[in-house]
Amino acid sequence: MRHDIVLEGSAFRLRPVSDSDATFILKLRTNAFLNRFLHSTDSSLQSQLNWLSEYYKREGDWYFVVERCADNRPEGLISLYDHNATLHKAEWGRWILLPGSRAAIESAWLIYNCAFTLLNIREVYCRTVAGNASVISFHDSCGISKRKLLSGHFDLNNHVIDAVEHCVDLSDWRTLGPRLKFLAEKLARRMQNDN
Repeated sequence: MRHDIVLEGSAFRLRPVSDSDATFILKLRTNAFLNRFLHSTDSSLQSQLNWLSEYYKREGDWYFVVERCADNRPEGLISLYDHNATLHKAEWGRWILLPGSRAAIESAWLIYNCAFTLLNIREVYCRTVAGNASVISFHDSCGISKRKLLSGHFDLNNHVIDAVEHCVDLSDWRTLGPRLKFLAEKLARRMQNDN
């Protein structure tokens, strides 16, 4: 969905994805290490532009580039999608960061903040391939207590795979939000000192 939401953090921001990001998206989505837990992506630029063209038409789908505030350098992608306006819930996904990026905590805080503060969403869930231990560990370390196993949830490259669902609602956000913001600000200060 075309949108104009820009969310600024201490070190990173989220801005709307555009056609000019297609090459960057392909760089991330076709990286063998990064995409081992993702659905396969056609490697042609035209296919990516076609996908973006269809994305722009979909309601309830907000796709962002994660970039550094200091130099506008893109470091990843993140989305809220499958928005159910009746139930006020949406899925957080398409989250992929460059190797070595330090944007994980702040991009998580920003996407949740977008959902709960700007979009009036009351529940955000994230479904991760069960074998993706590092992302599951990240969600667990954020303090997300609502977690369940979804058997046979993904059909990934012709293999049926389980998923782990983490869910945050508005009442959870009241505790989780300040904690993630504090950690993101602490990391931003450390990044400034490293420069």
